[in-house]
Amino acid sequence: MQTFPFIAGPENLVIVVFTAILGLVCGSFVTALSYRMPRGEDFVSGRSQCPHCKSPVAARDLVPVLSWLASKGRCRHCGVAISGRYPVIELLCSLLFVVVLLMTEPQSMTRIAVLWGLVVVLLALSVIDLEVRRLPNGLVLFVFILASALAWLNQRAIGDVVTGMAAVLIFGIFLRVLGQIVEKKPGLGWGDIKLAVAIAIAVPLGAAPVFLAVGGAVALFLAAWFGWKHGLRHIPLGPALCAGALAAFL
Repeated sequence: MQTFPFIAGPENLVIVVFTAILGLVCGSFVTALSYRMPRGEDFVSGRSQCPHCKSPVAARDLVPVLSWLASKGRCRHCGVAISGRYPVIELLCSLLFVVVLLMTEPQSMTRIAVLWGLVVVLLALSVIDLEVRRLPNGLVLFVFILASALAWLNQRAIGDVVTGMAAVLIFGIFLRVLGQIVEKKPGLGWGDIKLAVAIAIAVPLGAAPVFLAVGGAVALFLAAWFGWKHGLRHIPLGPALCAGALAAFL
């Protein structure tokens, strides 16, 4: 694919800036979704509030990144520190939105929109898995839907899709059973397997090396980090799958 020719004119630079702002807004949604969904809270219409004192958050405190900086990372009511997860997720989502724009043909707006949707869902899944070691079925279902749309846009043959999904499912079950035999615990969670199968819908064989390289690098980092902090039994693999998927999709 050609990169977006934003250097060709100022009007394209405006599109890039707009995309970055849209990414910040969607990143703010990801922060709410990833915090509230595991706790059973309403992430669509529920009003934002301080997790500590439960005071409602004013509109001026809902501006992505800037509100966190203006309040010096603290609640205006109780003064408790607000996690840096909020600006980090917002900035990462913004960056990924811009990368999708630059890496996708500018006339393929439907493909860009689908990839943006995948960025939001995969980023939310990564954060949730990192924080609570879960991959909610509802979000995995959205990956199935969006990956199917991307496969259709890329004109993937149904036979290739089914073969890829079956291969990933069999390999995932094999790792799960192998872990049960060797370490007396499942080697791979069902959430990881379902997510991997969903990702396989849109990852062609030619992009598999990219998926394995990026996903493997992230998995090794997580193994080193969480292995040191919590032991190897508590490594979330969702972020590795999601990172590999985004790299392969692009």
